[in-house]
Amino acid sequence: MRRPPRTLMITSIVVIALAACAVALTGVLLSIARQPRVDLAEPLLIYPVSQHTQGVCPVDALGFAGPEPSCYQVVEDGIEVKRVSAVDVQALPDGTYGVVLHLLTGDRGEFESLTGKAAGKQLVLVVSGRVVTAPTVDAPIKGGRVMLTGQFSQAGADQLAYELTGK
Repeated sequence: MRRPPRTLMITSIVVIALAACAVALTGVLLSIARQPRVDLAEPLLIYPVSQHTQGVCPVDALGFAGPEPSCYQVVEDGIEVKRVSAVDVQALPDGTYGVVLHLLTGDRGEFESLTGKAAGKQLVLVVSGRVVTAPTVDAPIKGGRVMLTGQFSQAGADQLAYELTGK
C-alpha cells in the first residue's frame, strides 16, 4: 500500500484549517450584523470627571451643571453613544428604577477602556445637556451593559428612556 506524499497531506490540513477559520469568521460577522440597533434621539455623553465643585461652572471650563448647583468639570476624552442594541427600564432592589442601555459591539470596547482608565474616579453621564448620574467607577465595566440610576421613579425612568430614544 502506497502512502500519499507528505506535501499532499500538509496541503489538505492547511485547506481544512483555513475553511474552519472562514466558517468561524463568517459566524462572528453575521452575529454582529444581526445585532439590533436603536438610534438614540439624544446621544449619551460619558466623560471622566476631573473636578466636582459646588456652584456654577466657570465660563472657560469644559463641564456640565449638576442637579444641585454644582459643576462637573470633565476631560475631553469621553465617548458619545448614538446607537445601542436595546433600552430597557428596570426595577431596582431599593424600589427605584433605572434605565439599562445595551451597547453595540463597537462602543463596548471604548466603554470598557474608559471605565478602566476611570477606575476609582467619577464619570458623568449626560443626556440633553443634563447630568443624569455621576457614579464612581470601581473597575472596568465589561459586557456593554450601562445602568443609568439616580433615584428615579418609574415615571422618571420612563421619561429618561423616552428622552434617549424618542419612543
